[in-house]
Amino acid sequence: MEKSRVAIYCRVSTEEQANGFSLESQAAILEEYAKSKNYEVYDLYIDDGYSGKDFKRPEIQRLLRDANEGKFDIVLAWKVDRISRSNRDVLNMIEMELHPRNIKLLISTCDIDSTTTIGYMFISLLGTFAEYERTVIIERVEMGMSKRASNGNWCGGKILGYDSVNGVLEINEQEKDVVTKIFEMRASGLGYKAIASRMNELSYTTKHNKAFQINTIKTILNNPTYIGKIRWGQHRQWDKKRRKGKSKTPIIVEGKHEAIISKELWDKAEEIAKHQNSKALTDSNLKGQFLLSGILRCPQCGAGTVMTKRKKRSGEGYHLYYMCQAYHSKGITACRTNLIDKQSIEVQLIRVVKGILCNQDLVRVILDKVKNEGSHDIDELNSQLNAHLKEMNKLIQRKEKFNQAYILGDIENVAYNEAMKALVQKIDVTEQTIHKLNVLIEKKSSKVNITEELILEALQNFDTLFEQADIKDKKQLIKALVKKIEVEPDRKWLKSIVFWFSEGDALPLNDMRRTVS
Repeated sequence: MEKSRVAIYCRVSTEEQANGFSLESQAAILEEYAKSKNYEVYDLYIDDGYSGKDFKRPEIQRLLRDANEGKFDIVLAWKVDRISRSNRDVLNMIEMELHPRNIKLLISTCDIDSTTTIGYMFISLLGTFAEYERTVIIERVEMGMSKRASNGNWCGGKILGYDSVNGVLEINEQEKDVVTKIFEMRASGLGYKAIASRMNELSYTTKHNKAFQINTIKTILNNPTYIGKIRWGQHRQWDKKRRKGKSKTPIIVEGKHEAIISKELWDKAEEIAKHQNSKALTDSNLKGQFLLSGILRCPQCGAGTVMTKRKKRSGEGYHLYYMCQAYHSKGITACRTNLIDKQSIEVQLIRVVKGILCNQDLVRVILDKVKNEGSHDIDELNSQLNAHLKEMNKLIQRKEKFNQAYILGDIENVAYNEAMKALVQKIDVTEQTIHKLNVLIEKKSSKVNITEELILEALQNFDTLFEQADIKDKKQLIKALVKKIEVEPDRKWLKSIVFWFSEGDALPLNDMRRTVS
């Protein structure tokens, strides 16, 4: 009878590691369990130092991909909360990913099976308990922090300008001058970028000894801690809701610490902020029109680019450009503006992409690159596999010689046992290595079969859709096709384009230009 293939999943969070939870013990328990059930272990999936709050973990994602390809019959975990502390995530995984593929979830601690009615019920209950436990812990921590904040106590971490000593903020005199300088520059009318650039030019650094960026400056200028206040609860459930979890009624009370900034200086900085925000609304309306944001690179430092504008001499309208993101965030110490004319570069890109449709030779070049992708890696893995298979044959032959010598009485019992113990260990290690290499080769070999017709069809569909799309959809279409764009040092001409289907190799622009000349 063919053995069932089992995928073993183990996880510990950073906090659990500190409390002595061991991945090794989890794996050992599960391997012993699989052995007792006569299962064949397909592979171990181990997330080391990841929380169970969601599925944003590399090994659980690999497990789900392998499940989709039918590589095992069972997922084995020590406890339900190893899979996730969210009951909904656990049940969705069972109902949407495992059961439709005839894969079951087994929990070793209580020997329950998700394919049985009782087992499914217990997994659901245990998942609910795990989620409830996590929620209670979070609520208790938040209640304690809220109470501390309401009493004017500091509840945060590190903050520039202060040192936290036993939970009490004490002014750091050197950093105090840095904070004061930032507020004074803001009150004089400078924007976030100008302040960040100036601070970096003066060799000032953040609390973490890093260069100042726009968001760093903005966070400092919006923090009432510097006028002696305590603010708590501005963002709730940040890991799930992000900025949508912003509270309209955070706790803001007088703190027990000394202020660094006067109320007068704070108010001046706030007035500048109101004026700057009214200007920023106009800029935000333009952002969606920049088709190449995130994929067009600065020709000097290789960073991404962001939008910027310059007023026309006539006073009516603006010239639109892509600008180096490193300069935008950190100023002149990081890079230069390296402005790239928006209209010119976008027209060139669209012309080149459409030109590819008429160039079947170039499509075949792309196809060759896709077919050859990973072939070198597979050859290397096959070479390693052959070497280990030869080693395994030698070990087996040596084992047979020891057995023969023992039967003939040519070797003593004690010497035989010691030699065989070492030999069996080597065989086990070699078997595991061979299995892992086979798994890797299988993964590398199971690529999608991309044909010339498939590439041509994708590009032709792109051309049709692009003509009919609005600005937002055009941006998505370009990003679906293009991974990275580089320009010449003069910032006037395209240098290279990296397409997603070319697997990281930039297509030569001299070839592409011939298609559109």
